[in-house]
Amino acid sequence: MADERQPLLRHSTEEARLTASQVPAHEVTTSAQEYPDYPIDHGRVAWMQVLGGFILFANSWGLPNAFGVFQTYYVDTLMPDQDASSIAWIGSIQLFFTTIGCLPAGVLLDRGYLKSIIAVGTVLEVAGLVLTSLSKGFWPILFAQGVCMGVGSGLMALIPVAVLAMFFEKKRMLATGLASTGASVAGIIYTLSMRSLFISVGFSWAVRIFALIVLATNAIAFTVMKLQFQYGSKGSKFSLHHFKDLPYSVFVVAFTLFVASSFVPFFFIQEYALQLGVSKDMAFNLLSIMNAANIFGRFVPNYIADRYGGVNTLLPLSIACIITLCLLPLAQTVSSLIAISIVYGFLSGGVIIIPGPTITDLSPSKAEMGVRLGLAYLVASFGGLLGNPLMGAIKGDGKNAVSNFSGLWFCAAAVMGAGVFALIATRWLKLGSPLAVGRV
Repeated sequence: MADERQPLLRHSTEEARLTASQVPAHEVTTSAQEYPDYPIDHGRVAWMQVLGGFILFANSWGLPNAFGVFQTYYVDTLMPDQDASSIAWIGSIQLFFTTIGCLPAGVLLDRGYLKSIIAVGTVLEVAGLVLTSLSKGFWPILFAQGVCMGVGSGLMALIPVAVLAMFFEKKRMLATGLASTGASVAGIIYTLSMRSLFISVGFSWAVRIFALIVLATNAIAFTVMKLQFQYGSKGSKFSLHHFKDLPYSVFVVAFTLFVASSFVPFFFIQEYALQLGVSKDMAFNLLSIMNAANIFGRFVPNYIADRYGGVNTLLPLSIACIITLCLLPLAQTVSSLIAISIVYGFLSGGVIIIPGPTITDLSPSKAEMGVRLGLAYLVASFGGLLGNPLMGAIKGDGKNAVSNFSGLWFCAAAVMGAGVFALIATRWLKLGSPLAVGRV
C-alpha cells in the first residue's frame, strides 16, 4: 500500500495537479492545506461518489437484505436437518462481521487507504461466494458466507458514509440516503434473481454468477470513489476516548438496539408467510416488496433529516416501526402481509441508514470521523450478531403461525423501544432537555 496514490484533486493549474498526484494518500497531512478540495454539495466528482456509494451499499449492507432468500432455501432444500434459528446464525454472523469490519476500515480510511480497502473487501466477498457455491454443510457455509463475505462487506460498508460526509454538508443526509438505496435495490434484484437462478441453473452456479456481479460492480466503485485531498491524517488511530463524548456514546447505544431489531422482519417475513399458508412465490415476493418500499424510506426521511437533524427524524420513524411490528400478528392474509411489508419497509429504511450520517454530524473533527464511525459500528455489530438468532429462538414451533411468531415481533418491538429511550437521552444531553427545540 506504500505506493497507493489516492485521492487526486481538482487544481487550478496542471502543475499543481501533478504535484498533488505525487503525494501518497496515507501521507496526506495538514501540509496539504495549500491544495483545494473538490467542490462541496455539487459537481460531477461529488455525485460520482453517490454512484460509487450506491454500489458499495448494494454489495455490503444489501447482502443481509437479501439473506432471506438464502434462509428459505437452506431451510427447505439444502439443510432441512437444521432449524431456522440455527441457519439464521449464518446471516447474523455475516451482519456481525459487516458491522465490526467498519472499525479497521474507518482507521485505514482516515489514513487514506481508500482503494486498498475496496480491493481487499472485493476479493474477500468474491472468495466467500465461490466457497459458498462449493459448500453443502452448515459449518462450511457459515464460514464462507458468514465470516468471509461478512469481513469483505465490512471493509466496504463504512466507505460510502464517510466519503459522502467529505463531499456533502448541506445535502449530506440526502446524498447518503440516495446512495444507501443501493442496499434496498440489491435486496430486490438479488432476491428475485437468486431465487430464479436457484431453479434454473442450481444453487452452485447461481452463487458463482452472483460472485461475478459483485466483482464487476465493485470494479466500477473502485474506479470512481475518491477522497478529498486534505483528508488522511497520520494521527488517526483506534482509541476509546471518543466514548467520553456522552451524546455520541448514548447514540451508539440507540444504533446498536436498532441494528439488533430492525432486520428481524427481513429475516423472518418469508417463513412467517409460508407458515400462514401463503404460496412460495408470494412469500418470496414479500421480501422484494419490503425492499422496494425500503428504497423510498432511505431518501425521503433523509431529506427531512438534513433540515431537522438525524435524531429528531429517527424518533418518529422508530416509534412508527414499533407500532408496525406490534401489528404484524394481525397480518394473516396476503393483502395484509403486502400492506405491512410496504409500511415497515419504508419506515425501517430511515431507521437503518440515518444513524451513519448522524454520527458524522456528532463528530467534532473530520480527521477522526472514520474512527468514530468505526467504533459505533463495532458496538452495533453485537446487536447484529445476537439480535436475529436470539429473537428467532423465541419463535414457537406449533401449528399456529400467529402464536409462533408473535413473541418474535413483540421482542423486536421492545428492543427498538429501548433504542427510542436512548434517542431521547441523546437529545437531552445535546439540548439540555428532551423537549427542547433544536436540530440534533
